[in-house]
Amino acid sequence: MSTVVNFMGFRERGRDVPTLVLIDLHQDRSSLAELGAIEPLANCRAALKHARASGMRIAFTRQVSPPGNMLTSTSYPRWIEGLEPNRWDMIFDRSHPSCYASAEFAEMVDGIGGKYVIAGQFGELSCLSTVIEACHRDHRPMFLSDAMLSRSHGEISAGAMLKAAACILPLYAEAARTQSWILSTSRRVGARV
Repeated sequence: MSTVVNFMGFRERGRDVPTLVLIDLHQDRSSLAELGAIEPLANCRAALKHARASGMRIAFTRQVSPPGNMLTSTSYPRWIEGLEPNRWDMIFDRSHPSCYASAEFAEMVDGIGGKYVIAGQFGELSCLSTVIEACHRDHRPMFLSDAMLSRSHGEISAGAMLKAAACILPLYAEAARTQSWILSTSRRVGARV
C-alpha cells in the first residue's frame, strides 16, 4: 500500500508547529558556572527535550571563525553536554553574530513563515542581533527569557548584561518562560508534558 504525502498540507502544518532554534550552545572560553548558567541551561535542555518529544524541528546555530588560510581547516567548538544536535537536527554555521548571517538559516525561516523560538548563549550579542534582523525581515520570533545566557563585558557583569538584554529583546520579539512555552505548545502539537 502506498501513501502519497500532500506536500502543501505538510508544509502548512510545518508553519503551525514551532521550530526551536538553539543559539551558540557550545563550549566557550567563559566558565558556564561563572555565567550563572545552571538554570538557563536546564531550561534549554527542557525545551530541547520537549521539542524532540513533540516532533518539532530543531535548529542549532554556531558562530565559527573562517580559517586563517586555505591550508587550515575551520575549527568547530564542542557542544555543551546534553545540548548536542542529533542527526535529524539542522545545524547552521555563520561568521557574524546574527543567525541570519547563514543564508541557509534565512531560507529555512522564510520557509516556515518567519515564526520560531530561540534560546541560548550570548543573549546580548547573537540573540539580540538575530531578533533585530528578524524584525527587519517581518519575521516573528519568540525568545525563552529564562533560557538565555550572557557574558560580562568590561565592567558590566554577566547578570547585568542579561538583565539589559532581557529589557531590549521584547522590543523586537515576544517573550515567554520555558515552562509556559512547553505547556502552550504541548496543546498545539498534541504532546504529553
